Amino acid sequence: MNPSESQQDLLSNEARSLSVHSLQTPIDYILGPVEKHFLLSAERGDCATVKRLIEENKDHPEILNINCVDPLNRSALIAAIENENIELIKVLLELGIEVKDALLHAIKEEYVEAVEMLLEWEERIHKPEQPYSWEAVDSSSNFTPDITPLILAAHKNNYEILKLLLDRGATLPTPHDASQTRLCVNNTRRKEAML
Repeated sequence: MNPSESQQDLLSNEARSLSVHSLQTPIDYILGPVEKHFLLSAERGDCATVKRLIEENKDHPEILNINCVDPLNRSALIAAIENENIELIKVLLELGIEVKDALLHAIKEEYVEAVEMLLEWEERIHKPEQPYSWEAVDSSSNFTPDITPLILAAHKNNYEILKLLLDRGATLPTPHDASQTRLCVNNTRRKEAML
């Protein structure tokens, strides 16, 4: 075997392994047909079908997980918010969907009615020692942990949503103590080393 043959074999094996790996994406959860129909109905704003599917499958979470998400990580509630379908939002909340960061999505979309509804819902179900729904999100959230509803509303420059949040007692988180930042600590150490 000459060197060029072995080199070509190596290159073809690498190309084959790269193409196989690039086609295989990690899949955590595959949507079933009922869940696909559920999410499509929510996207289209079909409240009756969404409600019927949830009620038919309420005892079968293996067939329909009400909190399932599409490949873009959107739940039925997020789809309802994006499509400004207040009726569907109400139905989903009544039927027990997890809210997670839906309030942040409603603020991002500047959908005031949804913000009001989600705030009212949060006031009804919130337990004093528990974090709020947008604080308890996991790594699947589209928002970083430092984004609060008030910060996002200010970023969007939406006075009406800001007023809603402030009237309900929203506050900004306390910033870190300036003397504890890495730059200040390093400067202090440098000054001490000079003495």
